[in-house]
Amino acid sequence: LLESVLPLSTDIDYWSAQDGGSISLIVYFVQSMPQRLYSWSTHVISAVYSYSLDQKKHKHSILEQLRVLMSSRYLFPVADQINTLHDSARSKRKTLRFPRVPDTVNILGLVGHEIRYKQQQLVAMQDKLATSIGILSQAASEHNMEASAEELLLQINNVINIATGSDAMLLDKETTWSGKDSSAQTLLIQNIAEWIPDISSKVSRQMQNYSRPSLAIRCWIPAVVLVASARLLSSYITEHRDDFKDWIADGLFTLRNYISQYILAPLKHGYETIRYGKHTYSVMSDESLASDFRSLEDMVIGFAKRFSDVNPDDVRYRVEHGDLSDVMQVYSQEMQQPFRNAVFGDLVQAMLIQVQKVKVDVGQTMAALDKLLKSNELNFLLLSTVPATLSIYAAAKWLSIRISWWIGGSSRHTVTSIQTIVRDIDRLLNFGTRDEVTDSLATTEAIHLPAASQGHLICLTHYLRHHAQMLPNSASAGRLGTGAGWEFTLPHTRTMFLQDIRDIESTNF
Repeated sequence: LLESVLPLSTDIDYWSAQDGGSISLIVYFVQSMPQRLYSWSTHVISAVYSYSLDQKKHKHSILEQLRVLMSSRYLFPVADQINTLHDSARSKRKTLRFPRVPDTVNILGLVGHEIRYKQQQLVAMQDKLATSIGILSQAASEHNMEASAEELLLQINNVINIATGSDAMLLDKETTWSGKDSSAQTLLIQNIAEWIPDISSKVSRQMQNYSRPSLAIRCWIPAVVLVASARLLSSYITEHRDDFKDWIADGLFTLRNYISQYILAPLKHGYETIRYGKHTYSVMSDESLASDFRSLEDMVIGFAKRFSDVNPDDVRYRVEHGDLSDVMQVYSQEMQQPFRNAVFGDLVQAMLIQVQKVKVDVGQTMAALDKLLKSNELNFLLLSTVPATLSIYAAAKWLSIRISWWIGGSSRHTVTSIQTIVRDIDRLLNFGTRDEVTDSLATTEAIHLPAASQGHLICLTHYLRHHAQMLPNSASAGRLGTGAGWEFTLPHTRTMFLQDIRDIESTNF
């Protein structure tokens, strides 16, 4: 019975996913279209053949029947099966037809109706199997050990009938169990043993019309798209083979230059700065500034000696501190007659000395800026590598997340399924035992779940056992992919999880 429950759960999940929206409905309708067309064509051919053999049918009746068969709603035989459940007059008819062909048909509505109907049938069968499992569990429990062997066999017979949909009677209700009749005991046990292996196959045959489509139907659209895409891509690559080679070469060259210029080169310069004291950033050299300053001193000393007897050391001291009074006194006198002194006087020389002074001041400013750059050169080198490093790290991180998401898909699905099943168990124990707790408090009796609830609990724990096989069981801490990313797990996670399942199963409900 448990082997029959697990495929039903898989089919129910599949139909739930297909009923998620318009796109899912359209995809399912297109997927199942070949099967629908095949079924529809066989019905049409069979109907035409039967009408050709029956000469008594009126031509108008034949055309009406063909018009019904040609209706698009005939592609949905499940819809007619649903109608037969609500119409007793039509429930006995074997042919699946609508009383009239509507003018407009909501294809997506019919597809959704079909999916929900199949899901309801699977859920109903799942409930029947869970009830059967609960009956067997309660029959074999400690508080029910007083039941006779005949009652147990009757319960087993009822369970087999519920599961397989048959009316076979392994044991007649009027027959009494005789402990001395060993041949009767052997015969009954043999009958039960013959029926039990066929339960799973009989359930599968019952649910064949409601189970998910075959693998070929589910995968033919992706297969066609994949083959067509591969064919177009291969032809495009063949035609542009040289272009692809050039693109790949250019991409590799660009990536190599990007890494070497924006990551490796700044890091190399930073190492040389730390190790050898080499400076990369320099605005003006010290030799150039010293040469300009000596030229300014010589120009001021020579200019001052022409007008007075001065001490060169005093003039040099004043120039070092930015004092050009020796030049500015003559400059102010020369500016009284600028045109005459520009040609015949010393005005031009005084102006050139001031230009040299401006050049020296600019050089000193550049020297101060150069000193600031040198003191922060390592910071600039490291900062220059940050954008390139962050971009490469972001690309590598995104690629790692995509690969991890693809690799951890099965474990992520396992964790999600386990969370859903544990929630169902919690709801089952909370709502399924509420009335039982109230009755037990009044009668001081033990709490026992109904047969259906207990069967569902056993089915849910069976699902947990199935998904537990995907959990890691290493002796050290591991990692497990979840919807929120990778989470660390305890050692022997699977063993401890199975222990928790056994604790749930061993609890006296």
